[in-house]
Amino acid sequence: MMSTPENYRGQLVATRRAFVKQGLCLPLLVAGVAGAPFGAAAQTPSGAMREWPLGSTEGLKVNLVEAAAARFKDRDAVAVELTADAQKALLVPGAVGNGPSFAMPEIELANGTIEVDIAARINGKGAPDVRGFIGVAFHIADDLSTFEAVYLRMTNGSRNVPPPPAPRNVFAVQYISYPDRYWRKLRQEHPNRYEKAAPVAIETWHKLRVEIAGSVARVFLDGDAVLTIDDVRFPARKGRLGLWVDDGTTGYFANLKVTAR
Repeated sequence: MMSTPENYRGQLVATRRAFVKQGLCLPLLVAGVAGAPFGAAAQTPSGAMREWPLGSTEGLKVNLVEAAAARFKDRDAVAVELTADAQKALLVPGAVGNGPSFAMPEIELANGTIEVDIAARINGKGAPDVRGFIGVAFHIADDLSTFEAVYLRMTNGSRNVPPPPAPRNVFAVQYISYPDRYWRKLRQEHPNRYEKAAPVAIETWHKLRVEIAGSVARVFLDGDAVLTIDDVRFPARKGRLGLWVDDGTTGYFANLKVTAR
């Protein structure tokens, strides 16, 4: 499922067109309720914090994913994974991931802090090289055509037993922006700039924190700084947030906290 730099753009456009053609992108859905409109999200005043326990799917709108209330490792959570059609599309040779596959709470944010507890398991539905892809998307455009995201490859984390081999051990946390700053393109053009090592493990709860201030985004895991991005693609854009997953992964999310600045 790996793409080369030469055919990356064409594959990405073709894959997104296939999603739209199959009805995978629109209309957006409230989790479990077909045909719900994509209304304006709530805006949080500067300095105010909003919290979601995420013990249910109430208020979440989904795109290319299914969301359900779940319990994982003794914690209530929302489980998010690709729809059957979206997962099938990623198994086609040359398919491109890193797409707009997320569940979105009713909030918009430009600058501020996103904090959420996350865990992931490999669900057996994806490609052989699945790593447990889970994270948060932000600055999501109204039409979902662009967004940014920070995500983890959980099996590449240093807390796995046994630990992953090199070079996977330094590819655990990743920044991307959709559609044209895909992980492989960023790795080839800017090695070690948009991805780093991280102390995480598959099927283990971790606290992910993303601080966004203008063109800078700082990423923390369990309180430790793991990645800084100094050229955020859409600085100051007020957009939706997304609980993001990718190929072959069931992601678990709990205790979402969002503070606007």
